[in-house]
Amino acid sequence: MPTKRDYYEVLEVAREVRAAELKKAYRRLAMKFHPDQNPDDAGAAEKFREITEAFQVLADPQKRAMYDRYGHSAPDIGGFEGGAVDLGNMTDFFESIFGSVFGGARRTRRRRGRPGRNLQYDLTLSLEQIVSGADVRITIPRPVRCEACGGVGSAGGNPPQPCRQCGGHGQIRLQQGIFAVAATCPACGGAGEVILERCATCGGEGLVRREEVFDVRIPPGVDDGSIKVMEGEGEHGRGGAPNGDLHVMIHLAPHDVFTRKGNDLHSAIQVSYPQAVLGAEVEAPTIDGPVKLRIKPGTEGGQVYRLRGKGVPHLRGSGRGDHHVHVEVCVPKKLSPKQRELIEALGRELGTEIQSKSPSFVEKMRSLFE
Repeated sequence: MPTKRDYYEVLEVAREVRAAELKKAYRRLAMKFHPDQNPDDAGAAEKFREITEAFQVLADPQKRAMYDRYGHSAPDIGGFEGGAVDLGNMTDFFESIFGSVFGGARRTRRRRGRPGRNLQYDLTLSLEQIVSGADVRITIPRPVRCEACGGVGSAGGNPPQPCRQCGGHGQIRLQQGIFAVAATCPACGGAGEVILERCATCGGEGLVRREEVFDVRIPPGVDDGSIKVMEGEGEHGRGGAPNGDLHVMIHLAPHDVFTRKGNDLHSAIQVSYPQAVLGAEVEAPTIDGPVKLRIKPGTEGGQVYRLRGKGVPHLRGSGRGDHHVHVEVCVPKKLSPKQRELIEALGRELGTEIQSKSPSFVEKMRSLFE
């Protein structure tokens, strides 16, 4: 029996390596030598077996302590000494730590009962639709079960036949020295079954793309960016597996007048200078229609008036948010002589010095040529 290499040497780490660095080293080497990355390389499979054995020992504090003390002769540290190695079990161990990052045979073998994928549809709504709620009809291209073959992928709906090369297991065993290494069956690609004659309609996929119509109920107050899940309305599953879901992503279209912040709405109105000074009753737009708004005397530009209960309905619970009206005071840019005289009089009354009461000689001369 060949001499085993030192586990620290196998993983290319120092003996004082910490757990996080050990895991990082294993991940790097395992991804490099994983059988799915090297399907026809027996040497890579043996290397993957070796680094996985080393990691299983060194990642366990008790086994690592025994190994540091006794080396490979340490009792009860596991390993793969003296028997056949099932590469599939090591792949399961690898994926239990890092998740499934490889495609290939493992995904193919699940084809017989593969669940349908989730689908996403981006739905843009107006603010009025979000405030009042809406029933929207959408049309999406959806992979559905092929009617010609019943979803099995073979002509005439005949069921796939077990692969003769692997006996329906999806794997074959290769002898590498004293080790028996499991590898993906090249004949069926790991599915364990083969289609003798593919369906002409779906090309053997079992699914065809079809335009499907769905009625989507949008509740009042739904948030921008929220997702409405329609269970079972995604891609059809294969081999009796469940369908995927349809995820409807809600987007709010920009509004010409209102801005939404949470459940509150914001808008702006313009008032004249006399209205701001003296107060006035003006008309303010809301999502429910215009309302009368009383402007208090002495209102300054930027002041905000709140209209309670005129915002967006609460999605969970009763009531609505508020509507905030931002006031902008309009200052006239051009004045008639009479208007200027009145404002100057007001300025003197208020004790405000008015500059440039009359145009200068240069301004008068310029005005003759304009």
